[in-house]
Amino acid sequence: MSDDMEASLQALDPGILAALLSKRAGSDADLRLWLGTQLAAMSPRPLDPKVFRQRVQALLEPACRQREYPSCEIDEAALEELIGMADPFLQRGDGGNALAILMPVAAGLAGIWPQWSQWDETLHEFFPLLDGKIAQAVLMNGVSDESRDDFAAELSHWQVVVARYGIDDVFVTAITSAAQGWDEPGLADVMAGRGVVWPLAETRDWPDAARLTAARLASLEAMGRMSEFLNLSKASGRFCDHAVMLAKQDLFKEALEVARREFHESASVLCLAKTLMSMGQQDAAFELADWGLSLRTSEAAGSKAVQTHGGQELAYWLREQAHRAVRPQLAVMAARSAFLGHLSRDNYRAAQGVCPASAWPALREALLAELIDADYGFDRIAILLDEDRIDDAMAVVDRDGCPHSPHDIALMQLTLIAATRQPAWAIRFAWTMAGPIIEEGRSSRYETAVQWLKIIMSAHKTAGSTAAWRVFLEDLIERHRRKHKLRTMLEALR
Repeated sequence: MSDDMEASLQALDPGILAALLSKRAGSDADLRLWLGTQLAAMSPRPLDPKVFRQRVQALLEPACRQREYPSCEIDEAALEELIGMADPFLQRGDGGNALAILMPVAAGLAGIWPQWSQWDETLHEFFPLLDGKIAQAVLMNGVSDESRDDFAAELSHWQVVVARYGIDDVFVTAITSAAQGWDEPGLADVMAGRGVVWPLAETRDWPDAARLTAARLASLEAMGRMSEFLNLSKASGRFCDHAVMLAKQDLFKEALEVARREFHESASVLCLAKTLMSMGQQDAAFELADWGLSLRTSEAAGSKAVQTHGGQELAYWLREQAHRAVRPQLAVMAARSAFLGHLSRDNYRAAQGVCPASAWPALREALLAELIDADYGFDRIAILLDEDRIDDAMAVVDRDGCPHSPHDIALMQLTLIAATRQPAWAIRFAWTMAGPIIEEGRSSRYETAVQWLKIIMSAHKTAGSTAAWRVFLEDLIERHRRKHKLRTMLEALR
């Protein structure tokens, strides 16, 4: 929608707008159903599942008619929007109304799966999404024990149907959640603070136990049962959830203590740091993030190519937040960590952007030293070219000793520059790029080979050895005279 149209609609009299919508909905079934779901979701009354069932049927109806390769597409964006309409109800602990939306969608998808499964590429991704949301909703207010039993039976039936066509255990979390509710043995004691470990030994090895615990925690938070949330999250070892909830309860000191004692990955640090920042605890968030960057990731261990002391996302976040808060020392530290974690041109430029001008020369040399010494850096040659470190770039290329792509633009730029400064090196390296293409007769890459030969020609000119170039070129033409496409291109270089 254009800005002009949006402005016109906002200025329109509500009665006129209602009349326009009503008129259009009378002749547009899709709009009528969409509008029905939107109005139903905003109603203070309990939701009628029928409204959402009709919308789902309309969205999936084309798929129901398919018997051979489908000529239609399912509007997955509209389906995602419909599922998302349950989120406000989930956030306020209203499981009954959330299920009035989610269950019709789950039923519709399970119903078309026998026809659609063999052609599907992305629709199956909605099943785990629904599984998690339904698992939360059945535990919330507005859902009786009898209703949970009914939901468990429905979900079990759909799971059997879907499993016949390639997806097992698609609703297993939701089924278990509905079947057990809050009555799993030992759970009440744990939530009351009388138990220290969850799940109990007999269910600890169940592969979906973690997802069920996550659903229970989400439900407890939505229903405002914070002490039970804290007890369960602690007993189940979900320390990120536990620390974030402590922070939301203004228990900042306790949250930080949990983080320093229990956090072992940067993702948890970032989650808590963002929570602290959103609650106005900037200093605490920065202190935590700074500490979090010291957590060496398993990917970083033992590799000079990835020397980050924390996750990339944490480093990016701290770099930008500290720069915005005019904390240059912290921003530079985070920028350096981000660059060492991913030796990219963007991270290099970002480091320069947050670094005070007076400190940049020293930081630049430190970053370039790390870049040159690293085992691998995709943007390494481009960065060295930006800094006019041609000798360093050539040394890195020689040191790597591994095959380079003749299509690498940065390598070609480097060799062009080297042709004016170190022609002997340029001639040698350019031939390592062009030679295999020519000798192996890769006709689709001849144009690239000729680009490298032009660099060789330029380097010979710089070196004052054009006669040697002519001899080299004529020898190439003679040796490859049967390659008609290549010969024509080589002759053009005379």
